[in-house]
Amino acid sequence: MTSLNQISRTAFGALFLMVAATAGLTGAAPAGAQTLSSEAVLRRTIHVPRDKSLSFRLPQAASKIVIAQPDIAKVTATSDSSFYVQGIEFGSTNLLVYGPGGRLQEVIDIRVGYDSDGLQQDFTAAFPGETLKVRNLGEVLMLAGEVSNTGVQAGAEKIAEKYAPDSVISRITVRASQQVVLEVRILEASRNALQDLGVNLNVANGSFSVLSGSGLIGVTPPAGAFTTHGGSGDTRIDTQIQALEEKGVVRTLAKPNLVAISGEKASFLAGGEFPFPVPTRDGITIEFRPYGVKLNFTPKVQDNGWIRLEVAPEVSQLDPNNSLTVGGINIPALTVRRAATTLELKPGDSFAMAGLFQHDYQNNTAQTPWLGDVPVLGALFRSARFKRSESELLIIVTPRLATAEDRQITPVDSLPGREPSKTDLFLKGKSHDRPLPRDLGPIAAITPTGKK
Repeated sequence: MTSLNQISRTAFGALFLMVAATAGLTGAAPAGAQTLSSEAVLRRTIHVPRDKSLSFRLPQAASKIVIAQPDIAKVTATSDSSFYVQGIEFGSTNLLVYGPGGRLQEVIDIRVGYDSDGLQQDFTAAFPGETLKVRNLGEVLMLAGEVSNTGVQAGAEKIAEKYAPDSVISRITVRASQQVVLEVRILEASRNALQDLGVNLNVANGSFSVLSGSGLIGVTPPAGAFTTHGGSGDTRIDTQIQALEEKGVVRTLAKPNLVAISGEKASFLAGGEFPFPVPTRDGITIEFRPYGVKLNFTPKVQDNGWIRLEVAPEVSQLDPNNSLTVGGINIPALTVRRAATTLELKPGDSFAMAGLFQHDYQNNTAQTPWLGDVPVLGALFRSARFKRSESELLIIVTPRLATAEDRQITPVDSLPGREPSKTDLFLKGKSHDRPLPRDLGPIAAITPTGKK
């Protein structure tokens, strides 16, 4: 009797030649009638993890075992009715078990995949009470079941990725899918004051000329100028004094609200895009860069009910004072306020995630060397400019869980921005459907409800 250790492709090849020879006896039959079918025997399927071994026992003693693809699974007999299978590579093959007299008694399909049993044990230890199931499907792992919250879902998928990188199919459902509403209040106020005093002096005749000063240091046209013209004989004396004073206040209030499922990322941009020239080998191409109020956040509802936030707000605006001209193209600059942090809050709590007070002072003096240092008269050979600015920025975030009221849509006709009727426009001069709201102050502006 042949021992079980005679597991090779040679035995399988001999069996195939015997079947082919038997089929050759009926060569006179039409080609369509030459069909081969396996014997009607017991069939079963076993799953073996890659790089692991599993032991199996046969219902009765066997005389020979043939493995179709030994590169996928290695079979080693331990007795005449038991053997173990070692997973070598991902894939599937089969095992033919022969009994006494060379009779085929069983066909075993072997599938080599990921360690689903090990992953199932980790799920039981990490998430007790959750109904998570793992199945091997070809060369991927499929996760199924119903869990209590999205945190369990994200954790299970992350653990599964360690077992099967980029080969996980998730069919996990959440009993109560949680949506998070993030209310952000961004308040920015900036004040600036600028004074610029420039002097031009021009003394000239047919044989010499003296020039001093270049007017204002900045590029802004002067708000006022005093000019004198005179001279003596052939000598001409011209003077010009230019003055500029600017004061301004900018106040920006943004109230973006975003809704996202727990664990998913949401983004928001209220602003626009400006053209930005980029040099290339073929010349200059134009790219568009965004600016305005931008918000990115990822909420995660924790098991204790708190909300973990990864939030990154940004406020930017075009700054013409710092623009740059290259090749005749004016490139605007951006004033940017940006913050990024991770925090945990109870639903409905507010948190000031960023507060900034900035004070800038700049001055500049342009003068003729030595002459500008002369007392009193040196002012005719000197131009001066100073600029002082202050800015304040406050960002407050309020996360909360979405409710049924959030799903109610406000009627479109009740929203602001409806166009006025022709009677209101031409006869009454009403260009707005409602008056602009009055300034309620910084406290009312940053509260979630907008009420005092």
